[in-house]
Amino acid sequence: MIFGAITFLYPALLAGLLLLPVLWLIIRSAPRRPRRIHFPAARLLIGATNNRRNAERSPLWQTILRSLILLALILAAAHPVLNKTDYAPENGAMLVMVDNSWSSAANWPQYRQGMKQIVNQARLNNQSVFIGITAPEAAGANSTDLPPLQGPLSPHDAQNAFDRLQPHPWAPAYPLLATQIAGRQDITNAIASAILLTNDIDEPGKASLAEDLSTVSPLIVVHPAANPDNGTLAITALTRNRNGMAVTLGHTQQADSRQTTLVARNDRGQIILRHPVTIAAQTAHTDIEVPLPGDIANAIQTVGLINVESAAALFQTGAKWQQRKVGIVVSSGEGPVLLSDRYFFLDRAISPYANVTYGTLASLLADSPDVLVATGNIAGLGSQQGALTRWIDNGGMLVRFAGDATSSPDDRFLPVTLRLGNRDFGGSMSWERPKHLARFEGNSPFFGLSVPEEITVTRQLLAEPDRDIVEKTWSRLTDGTPLITSIPQNAGRIVLFHVTPWADWSNLPMSGLFVQIWQRLLPLASPDEQSSSQIRTLLPPQSILDAFGRAHQPDPTVLALQSDRDMPTPRHPPGIYGQNGQAVAHNLGPHIGGLDNPVRWPDQVQIKTLADDTQVDLATICVFAAFCLFLIDTLIVILTSATSRFQGHRRGRKITRAQAQAQADKNRAMAPSPQTKSSSTKTLTLLVLVLAGAALTTGLGNIGQAHAQETTPLQDFQAALHPRLAYMHTGVAAIDRLSHAGLSGLTDILRKRTAADLASPVMVNPQNDDLSFYPLIYWPLAEGQTELSAYGREQLNRYLANGGMVLIDSRDREVEPARLRRLLEGIEIPTLARAPRDHIVFRSFYLLDQAYGRFDAALWVDARPDPRLDGVSSVLFGGNDWAASWVSTRLELEQYGTATSNPIDDISPRQHELALRFGVNLVIYALTGSYKGDQVHLPAILERLGR
Repeated sequence: MIFGAITFLYPALLAGLLLLPVLWLIIRSAPRRPRRIHFPAARLLIGATNNRRNAERSPLWQTILRSLILLALILAAAHPVLNKTDYAPENGAMLVMVDNSWSSAANWPQYRQGMKQIVNQARLNNQSVFIGITAPEAAGANSTDLPPLQGPLSPHDAQNAFDRLQPHPWAPAYPLLATQIAGRQDITNAIASAILLTNDIDEPGKASLAEDLSTVSPLIVVHPAANPDNGTLAITALTRNRNGMAVTLGHTQQADSRQTTLVARNDRGQIILRHPVTIAAQTAHTDIEVPLPGDIANAIQTVGLINVESAAALFQTGAKWQQRKVGIVVSSGEGPVLLSDRYFFLDRAISPYANVTYGTLASLLADSPDVLVATGNIAGLGSQQGALTRWIDNGGMLVRFAGDATSSPDDRFLPVTLRLGNRDFGGSMSWERPKHLARFEGNSPFFGLSVPEEITVTRQLLAEPDRDIVEKTWSRLTDGTPLITSIPQNAGRIVLFHVTPWADWSNLPMSGLFVQIWQRLLPLASPDEQSSSQIRTLLPPQSILDAFGRAHQPDPTVLALQSDRDMPTPRHPPGIYGQNGQAVAHNLGPHIGGLDNPVRWPDQVQIKTLADDTQVDLATICVFAAFCLFLIDTLIVILTSATSRFQGHRRGRKITRAQAQAQADKNRAMAPSPQTKSSSTKTLTLLVLVLAGAALTTGLGNIGQAHAQETTPLQDFQAALHPRLAYMHTGVAAIDRLSHAGLSGLTDILRKRTAADLASPVMVNPQNDDLSFYPLIYWPLAEGQTELSAYGREQLNRYLANGGMVLIDSRDREVEPARLRRLLEGIEIPTLARAPRDHIVFRSFYLLDQAYGRFDAALWVDARPDPRLDGVSSVLFGGNDWAASWVSTRLELEQYGTATSNPIDDISPRQHELALRFGVNLVIYALTGSYKGDQVHLPAILERLGR
């Protein structure tokens, strides 16, 4: 359904607009939320008027606003689109071909957007869809083929098929797709249009497919939008050089220059290099030189382009990039070479950066090293001369050093011709003092390295001068004589150090410069060309890349690799192949060409761009509008409710003042006359006498009941919601503060060590407070404390009889019976006995042997606990001054100690910890009762006692 420039993809959902009148009637007929009025007593209603309002209708603004919310949601469900783009005619089936090869990965979100728009068009026009793809997949045991064409499909099934579609990191197979379409006569007869989602890069068979389809039905080629930031990019080459690495980028030509960033990662995926790159306009290739230290270059595992998710823009280095295989030639008769000073400095310089192996020439050549190192005459060269020649021609590097003073290297496999004899102090060609190294020239791979002054040479091999001696020299002495020479030989190279690798002729092997020279020398060793026997060796896949350049484990369809010279296929996707430490990188970029050759489409083909800036999805705007309207409605309701409560509060205050004024006027109007005043006074006097007589007859107990009405309901309410400990009000301020501090410290310990989450302790008075909310009450005895009234004693006895627990603390270590009887007179204290060591209170949480506190006096408990209370003691008595031992900090302890009658001694940390453990046991005992007395806990307790 189309209204002007707006198209509804799901026009049937517009039928929901019929619900708007129904919603209007429902909202208008619904009553408002009733207003709540809180009043404390009925007498405040005196003089109140009936202000009832008609609540049959909701406000008009609310009805309109909520109707607009529903309207926006219905429009969003119908999915309106402004300036919708049609890619194909609106009648007949359509054939949609998607290029899901390597070139589509970088722009795959745009491809998905195009597939979604095509399906929406098919849904709107009720068209069936046929689907074909260009990237082949594995088929059979070891072959590849395109998946069969799908269709006819409904728009819903076509969308599901497109959602499952993924790009692949290999080349497309347009000839196979053309063969499939030609073999499906039903498709060519049914379709009214064909759509090809692809880019403008020329691929084999792409133009031929377009030519063939143009004769069957109209063909529309849809391109992704050109990305001005990068376009299509691929790393086509990556090599090591003497300064670092060289990178070659292949890309499509664009009118303007653009910027990108080259990134290198190590084996952990961490970025170790960022190098900005500028791609010039109207160019198809960009060469990049990146200077790098040897250690950073060795750590590189992958080189890619930032923000380009494509396997073509990711280059894996493989094992030979990071480390070379170096073989040091020794004779078969030499002993342990690592213990010899002849190879000590050489091994220390090479081994951190290469895999060093010692052996005879024959064994090393069989292992195909990248570099061979020999000193003096090459041992075993007679029978291996041909093999060594072939190894160098195939890319090997031979590095030679001078040998013993009595022998010079033979003239085979040397970069220069040597003179007979050596140059030293004792010969005719000796100099007076050792010579130093000269600065490295620009043609040397060691250019840029600083030469320390302390490096000297006392003996060297002299080279015969010839016309190209300058090009062959990589390092020379200050007098111009060569120190390091080199010459290429086919794909390989021969290097000669004119000194020994030990410190007899020079201290160069002992210096850090020797290590830096090898760091520059090893990357120059080209990987050896694989011989025919190695080509037949299969390299199993270790990890492969998907089209977005993400590494993952290979699936069973991936086969072992024989050569990385071919284009990646479904059987050999790009990745790392090889085992036993060998890692061969099979990259996609080196096999990509033709980025600068756009395809030539037939004249009858229509070309469209995938992304159209004029097309606007209005569904998102409708959802956002509905959300904003909902927020406005909610905000208005909240403000209206708050305003109503504020106005009701002010109105109530006005009514209260008016009622008070009216009552005062009424009292003044009803005031007795002087004649009746005497009669009223007599009546009042008689009433007072009667009430006084009733009070005398009820006794003093009623006075206590009157005190009971003076409770603190807020404190009782909080105690009922959250359990807490309590302490008895003594009337002595210092003792009360000490009790509060001690129970607070015990409460904190309970929160940290147990599941008992108690609130802060409170002070209780049996004459005013309800004691039933407190599981344990701490009662310190003190001289001068307030005695309990009859009502208070009755309240305390009722608390003990109903399961309450009281810890009575005399705080003086010794029990004074006379003072105890006087202070506890009227309280039904049961018969007390010393608590045995196996009492439940000593093992309710910790395993203790006594009631530790400030002192170590005995604990007295019920001798015969009431079975009705599950055998739990309701009264515990002692004199260990527990509150003082539970105080958290020494500062609090010293503060309270100066105000008590008994000075507080220095409580040791051990005593403080034991007292806290007894406090924890006591509270757990008060909360759980005789739970730990059950026999089921006996094995665990015995096990703990045994430990």
